[in-house]
Amino acid sequence: MTEETNQEVPLVPLKIGIIYNMRRETGPEDPDDRYEEYDSETTIQALAEEIGRQGYEVTAMEQGDDLSRNLREEGIDLAFNLAEGLGKERGRESQVACLLESMGIPFTGSDSVSIALTLDKTLTHTILRTASVPTPDYRLFRDEEDLRAHSSLFDDESTWIVKPRWEGSSKGIFPDSLVSDFPSLEGRVRRLWSRYDQPALVERFLPGEEITVGIVGTPPRLAGMMRIVSAAPKEGIPFLYSLEQKRDWIKQVRYRGPETIPDALRSLLAERALQVFRALELRDVARIDFRLDEGGNPFVIDVNPLPGMSPFYSDLPILVRLSGGSYAGLVRDIIDAACRRCFRDGSAK
Repeated sequence: MTEETNQEVPLVPLKIGIIYNMRRETGPEDPDDRYEEYDSETTIQALAEEIGRQGYEVTAMEQGDDLSRNLREEGIDLAFNLAEGLGKERGRESQVACLLESMGIPFTGSDSVSIALTLDKTLTHTILRTASVPTPDYRLFRDEEDLRAHSSLFDDESTWIVKPRWEGSSKGIFPDSLVSDFPSLEGRVRRLWSRYDQPALVERFLPGEEITVGIVGTPPRLAGMMRIVSAAPKEGIPFLYSLEQKRDWIKQVRYRGPETIPDALRSLLAERALQVFRALELRDVARIDFRLDEGGNPFVIDVNPLPGMSPFYSDLPILVRLSGGSYAGLVRDIIDAACRRCFRDGSAK
């Protein structure tokens, strides 16, 4: 759905800088998923080659102490922002966006405020509910007092999923993250406290399918969607798109295109994804994850304004291909969207 779009926007002579964090080996005291959100060298290389094929001069810069100096020296016209940020705090994804804003450098994607808000799943819940977007019921566990306050959570025999409050790429979501009793809940919550040093978000688990939707453009439009299902479903065991399955996606996961989604549900998902995009004031590109309840009704479970851009394994490029588009079209649409916002006269600043 993104192929051959926005062609009225002229190709401007931009120098584009890809800003990223490189995936690296974890230290002995770090969780093994410490750098899960960071990009591989092959992802940066593939994106740089595609941007170059589209006629732009391109350079790549890793976030670090010398990033501001490199930005000044390179003299880029537009940053293609992939950076997930340094450290462990909930504002980390907005670090590069804040730097670019302070230096007056235009960049692809959402601004620093929206990026920070969407990493914090609790704040995302709050904003979306205010905008009348359905999200699962949830509880926040910050300390021992919260554990005591919610000891009756399973009185209705419900199932809940335990996840970190501010992580992405399924970090902290494991095959045993689903809980149906308080002792299991307590154990999973304490594990997240220890492993990630942040509050645990406990959401009511929705047993239906998981569907992810891509949005691109200025103004925003549907880029595509896909169902995410188990490669080997087991009777009575719900599918959970966990960190383990994402890492072993070729063997454990199957991605199904929009033609496998009923028309009415497909229309509702597209409408709701655009509603989310506007409510959170996102820009240029995002991926919105949904889960269906027992009745097939979609609820938003995650919002990613910095979706992965690997042409090989990232969800957004995969769903675009399954929806009839291409990686080249996706990259072009993101750049065009930023150009529409930043260079309204069709020329670089």
